[in-house]
Amino acid sequence: MSERNLNGRRRCAWLLLCLALAVISAAPGLAQDSSRLLVAGTTLSESLGPDASAVTYVFDAAANTTASISLENVSGGALALHISDINGNMVAQSSAAQGPGASVAVDALLNSGGRYFVFIYLAPGSDLQATTFDLVFNLAAGDATAEVVEVATVPDQILLGAGIEVRLTWSGAADLDLEVRDPIGQTLFWNSRSTENGGGFGFDANGLCEIISASPEETATWQPGFLPTGSYEIIIYYEQACDALTASVPFRVDVIIDGATSGAIEDVLSPGTLGQQNIYVGRFVLGGDSVAEVVPGGLHPPASVTQLPSSYNFAADVPTPIARDVPVFGEISNAQPFLTYSFEGVANELVSVDMQALSDSLDTLVQILDPNGAVIDVNDDAALGGTTNSFVADTRLLSSGTYRIIATRYAKEAGGTVGQFQLTLTGPTGNAATAASQLNLPQGDVEVSLFWSSSADLQLLVRDPLGESVFDDNPAGTTGGILQEVGNANCVPASGAPVSYVYWPEGFLRAGTYEVEVWYQDPCVDFPAPVNFTLQIEVDGLVISRQRQFPQPGQRFVTNFTVQPSGFAVAGEAGFIDAGSGTLDYQEEALSAPSIESGLPVRGTISPSNTFDVYQFDGTVGETVNLSLSGVTLALDTNLYLIGPSGRELASNDDGDPIELGLTGRTTDSRISGFVLPENGPYTVIATRYGNQYGGTIGIYELTLTKA
Repeated sequence: MSERNLNGRRRCAWLLLCLALAVISAAPGLAQDSSRLLVAGTTLSESLGPDASAVTYVFDAAANTTASISLENVSGGALALHISDINGNMVAQSSAAQGPGASVAVDALLNSGGRYFVFIYLAPGSDLQATTFDLVFNLAAGDATAEVVEVATVPDQILLGAGIEVRLTWSGAADLDLEVRDPIGQTLFWNSRSTENGGGFGFDANGLCEIISASPEETATWQPGFLPTGSYEIIIYYEQACDALTASVPFRVDVIIDGATSGAIEDVLSPGTLGQQNIYVGRFVLGGDSVAEVVPGGLHPPASVTQLPSSYNFAADVPTPIARDVPVFGEISNAQPFLTYSFEGVANELVSVDMQALSDSLDTLVQILDPNGAVIDVNDDAALGGTTNSFVADTRLLSSGTYRIIATRYAKEAGGTVGQFQLTLTGPTGNAATAASQLNLPQGDVEVSLFWSSSADLQLLVRDPLGESVFDDNPAGTTGGILQEVGNANCVPASGAPVSYVYWPEGFLRAGTYEVEVWYQDPCVDFPAPVNFTLQIEVDGLVISRQRQFPQPGQRFVTNFTVQPSGFAVAGEAGFIDAGSGTLDYQEEALSAPSIESGLPVRGTISPSNTFDVYQFDGTVGETVNLSLSGVTLALDTNLYLIGPSGRELASNDDGDPIELGLTGRTTDSRISGFVLPENGPYTVIATRYGNQYGGTIGIYELTLTKA
C-alpha cells in the first residue's frame, strides 16, 4: 500500500531472522552509473555493520558460464553469501566463518544467460558488529578465459535544469489527492511535502472540502539538479464528493520533465463504495534522455488486493518450488511485476509467508493461492510500524495439494515501485500454539468453520430452520447446535490462529434453510492488520461452500444453505449486506408492483426462490406514513425498506421497537414509524428478510401501511 495510506508515516525497515538486508547506494571502485554491477575481474573491499548489514550486487552472464566469487573476512562478524537468478531461484550459497582471515570461495555454474544477484550479509545469529571483507569476482566460459557480457545501463541520476513536475487537474467539487513515489522510495503528497532530493508538494486543493476551487490543481515537483532516473508511481485518491451533485470526476495528470511535457494521463474517477477510497494508479519512467514514458494504469480500490495480476494464467503458470525456512530472492520490475512460487501443503496446517523489499522503492504485496487457484490469503502492508513490507501469518490450509505464492507489488501491473526482495515460507509463527496448528474439532452432521489470522474479533452466527441462532451469546441451542470454538471473542486473543466453529452433532441434521453470518465486530488494536477470513460449510461430511472474504470493520457477511429431506444440501447466495436495498435488484419489479392501500394488510411469502416482494403506494409531500412488516411464520426475520419516487432509499428497519409493536422482549418484526414523505409521487416498499437475498429465514409475512 502507498505511504499516503499509511497516514504519512515514513516506511521503516524491520528485521527478520536477525537480518537487515539493506541495499547500499554505491560499491567502492565502481562508477556511480553502474554502482551495483559486477564485471569480470572486479576486486573490492566493503564494510558492513548495524546500520548497513547487507550489500547487493548484480552481474550479467551468458549461458553455461561459471561465476566465481572469493570472499575473505578481514575483520568482524560471520558473513553469508547468496547468489540467485532473475526469477529468485537460488544458484549458490555459503557462509564464511567469523574472524580475520576466514574465507570462502563459490563457483556457480550458470545454466541460463541473464541477470544474477549477489547478496552478502551478516550471517543469521552473528552479532551486528562492524565487519569488513574483500571480494573477488570472475566469469569464465567453460575452460576459456573470463567472459564479460556487455549490458546497457541507465544512469542512476540525470541533471535536469528545470526539474520535474507532476500536475493533477480535475473538474468538479470533489476532494482528490495526488501522491507520487520516486525511484528511491521517497514520496510526495499533502502530508509529506518535501523529500531529501529536492521534492516538494503544493497546495492541497479542495482538502476536506473546506475551500472549493473552481479549477482544482495539485502538484508534486522536484527542483533543478541531479534527479533519479527510473520508475515513478502516480497515485490519485478520490477522498470525497463536496456536494450532492458531484459523483464521477474527470481528471488529467501531466508529467513535465525539464520544462517539456513528456505525456499525460486522462481518465475518470468515481467515489468508492462502503466508505472506502477509490484509487487510480499509473506511472512514468524517466530515462537518461530527459524524456519520460508515461504509462496509464487503472483503478485500484482497496479490495483489489485480492485480485490476481491481470496477466497471470493459472493453467500456464510454471512456478518455482520454494522450501520452508529457506529464503529466496527475486526482483520486481515494470516488465516483470510478479513472480510465482509453489509448495506442497497439508490440510489444516498453518503457514506464514514473509516478503521484504531489499530496495527503498519496492512496495511489496504477497498472495497465497490454493490448489484450485483461488486466493486464500493476501497481505499488502504488515502491521509492524507502518512498514510496506508484506507478511501473511498463520494461514490455515483447508486441503492438501500444491499451493502457490504470488510475490508482487502494490497495484501489480499498474504500479510503479520496483526492486529486489526476499521471500520466506515458514510454518506457524510463535503466536500459534501447537493445539491451534492441529485442529481436533468434533464432527457433526452440520459443520460451519470460520478461520482468520489477525487479532480482530469476528463473530460467527448460524441460525437453523427453526429460527434459533447459535453464537457466543447462545453457545448451546435447544435444537442441538453447539458453538465449540470462539476465536478472539470480546478481543480476548485466541491461543494461536483464531477459529470459530458451530456444529450440529450426528443425528441432529434438520431439513430446511440455515443462515450463516460473519460480523466484523472489532479490530481490537489501534493499528489493525487487514482482515481476511475463510468460511467453510460442511453437511454430512461434504464441503458445500467455501468463501474467502476481506471485510471492513462493522461489515456483515451473510449466506445460507438448504438441506433437503434426503440430506442433500445446496449453498445459497452470499454477500455483504451493508449496502441495504442496494443489494436487491428490485427496479424491474417496481415497474409493475401491486399497490398497497392504507389500513389494508397484505400477505406474502419469503422463500429460497422468492427473497423479496415489492409494493407501491402514492404519497404527497408532508404526509406521514407508518409501515409494519410482521412474520406470521415465527422463523421469518423480516426486513423493510422505503424507496422514494426518485429511487433513493429513504428509510429501513430490521427489528422494530417492541414497545411500538405492543410486545415484550426483542422482536424480529420490522416497523417504520412516523415517516414524513419528502415529495409527491409513487413510493416503493420492499418486504424481505434479514440479509435480503443472502439471508436464510423463510415464511409468511403481513405488511400494513397506515397514513396519518
